[in-house]
Formats: sequence, structure tokens, C-alpha cells
Amino acid sequence: MALPDRKARPPDRKALAKAIEDLLLASGAELDAETRETPARVAKAFSEDLLDGYARDAIETLKSSLVPAPRRGELVIASQIDFHAMCPHHLLPYKGSAAVGYVADQWLVGFGKIAEATDALAHRLILQEQLVHRLCESVAAALSPLGVGVVIVAEHGCMQVRGPMRRQSRVTVEAWAGVFEKDSELRHSLSRRAEGG
Repeated sequence: MALPDRKARPPDRKALAKAIEDLLLASGAELDAETRETPARVAKAFSEDLLDGYARDAIETLKSSLVPAPRRGELVIASQIDFHAMCPHHLLPYKGSAAVGYVADQWLVGFGKIAEATDALAHRLILQEQLVHRLCESVAAALSPLGVGVVIVAEHGCMQVRGPMRRQSRVTVEAWAGVFEKDSELRHSLSRRAEGG
């Protein structure tokens, strides 16, 4: 069962800009006409687009849009949910798509909230393996469904532009809970949609 996220705290944009300036100077770069505004731009990107998930709670996001399920046992799958995240090991982005499925018990959730919850977790320093499990746990905690499955397929900057240099590589990670753990047909259905099938 997922625990609620820590208290939301907005990013400190001024501290981010100073840290980026220090990073640039430590890298041997100069703050000239081309890079003078870079620290402020990067701080804005990190605080508004890349790491803004720390200020949001995925479980509360999902709970904000619950509606009673008309029928118990209904399979709901939202797929091709594109996202981007940051690798905590190299501070390089990765991007991909998530497929989130659940077998309803008492509640359904708005599809847009599944995408918002994905971003709330992805817009952090988080491994893909952690992201898939945190998203699965969040859906389970918010909806209490009969089962949840999440499949995430992503391309990683740390695999493509450094180290292994495998430009076409993709990584697939899966998480299953409840009836998905026992039912291979449910898992196959979700995995097929995660791959675009």
C-alpha cells in the first residue's frame, strides 16, 4: 500500500539558478552572452516541467475524481500515456509511455487524473522501476480496485547519449497487484496495449 507523498514543497528557483551557475562554471563553461541567462532558464525548466512532481500527490490527484463504478469487475485500461522523467543517477531525462489498467471494485477514476498522477510521480528524480511501482501503488491506494497493472516503456538518455550509447534501446518495466498477479490474460492484455497493440 502506498504512503502519501511527503508534504508538498515548491522548488526554490533562486537556489536552483545558483546551483546551475556553479555547475556551469565548474564544468569549464563561461557565462557569456549565450549562457548568461541559462541558470535562470534551467531553474525555470526544473521547477515547472522536470521536477514539479514534488509539489503534487498522486493519490490525492486520483481521489479527486472518483465516481461510483456501475459494475464490479469492469476492466479499465488507459494506455499510451506519454511522460518524461529524470534519472536520479545521471540527471538525464527519459521518456516513454505508460499503460495503467485496473479491475474496478467500487470506484472508477477520470482518465485525465491517471495521466496527472503519472506526471506527479514522473516529474521527480525517479528510476523507471520505482515509477512503475509507485504508480501501481497509488492507483491501488486511491481506488481500492480488485487489481492494478502498470506497464511503462521508456527510452533513457543515460543509455542513449552516454555509457552504452544504444540510441534505439527501450526498457519495459511492469508492476502487478491483486487479480493481475494471478491472471496472465489480464497481464497480456495490458502489456499488448503498452506496446501499442
